[in-house]
Amino acid sequence: MADLLRSGYTMLNIACPICKNPIFRNRNRETFCPICNRKVLIVENESSKVNERSENIKFPDSFNQTKKLLDYNNIHNSVKEVIFDKIKWISERLKNETQFEIIENYIKILLNLYKLLEELLSVDNSEK
Repeated sequence: MADLLRSGYTMLNIACPICKNPIFRNRNRETFCPICNRKVLIVENESSKVNERSENIKFPDSFNQTKKLLDYNNIHNSVKEVIFDKIKWISERLKNETQFEIIENYIKILLNLYKLLEELLSVDNSEK
């Protein structure tokens, strides 16, 4: 890591999701983990920015109740989609992975995702 710093790389205050070591950025703005020798994609979350104006708007109670129900349904469906996508993503990586620790972590994550998905689907079935 010291050699990377001397070579002009920047150490970021972000840890690798796999090995928990610092992420580095090269001059081309590409981020990677020098320990895992893998590229790391950093996604900035737009939802972290709060729109203060919308907090001051008052709606009728009936609108707020309907909005809450719609928000719940949208969130519920979005979470299911994300879980499906993550299961696919991990499954693809699992095919080519050779490191036992990473395989073990992927399997643990998959089990947790399947449990979550099962709970979400049981909520869907109980609402029908």
